[in-house]
Amino acid sequence: MNIIYIYIICVYIDFKQAFDSVNRSRMLNDLMLLGIPNKLTQLVGVNMAGSRATVRVDNQYTPTFPITNGVRQGDALSYIIFDLILEAIIRKLNNTGRIGTKSTQIFAYADDVAILSRNKNALKDALGNTESAARERGLIINENKTKYMEATRTAVNGNHLQRREYEFERVKELSYLGSQLNQINSTNCEIKARIISGNRCYYSCGALMK
Repeated sequence: MNIIYIYIICVYIDFKQAFDSVNRSRMLNDLMLLGIPNKLTQLVGVNMAGSRATVRVDNQYTPTFPITNGVRQGDALSYIIFDLILEAIIRKLNNTGRIGTKSTQIFAYADDVAILSRNKNALKDALGNTESAARERGLIINENKTKYMEATRTAVNGNHLQRREYEFERVKELSYLGSQLNQINSTNCEIKARIISGNRCYYSCGALMK
């Protein structure tokens, strides 16, 4: 029986201060393009208009200043709006389908975006297009926290991924959305991490159980 080795290249993108950097004008435009009713779009704009803040330093407050970018922190609506902005970015890239039939696939959850590809050049193109579309909306990729990994059962000796002015660190394993991922796609480290987490939870509740 022939063994087929699958080679998947992954980039896990992190944005700098994502919720604070969103361009509000572009955000409202994206909501309309996604088919959100005009009345709801206007209500979102009114809800964010006139935002002001102050900073407390040693129990002293600075003068208030206007906030013109970003979504409102702590507002339940903010997470939905941010997801819609990512939806607008991904739709623009037209990456429908699945990795088995396409060379590149993009996944997004909250402000975490992952690009998977079977070809390094295709990955770089998708990464560049994502970066450009995100920058138009005020989102800047965090170079230090964005990671690059090559997932395969065969030995791989690669360098960091370079794209335009960015250089993303190549890693063999990382924690992503609460799961332990590694380049050989082994579940052993994930199982061990969950056992350790369960033990910590058990012993932290020991006093209650006794």
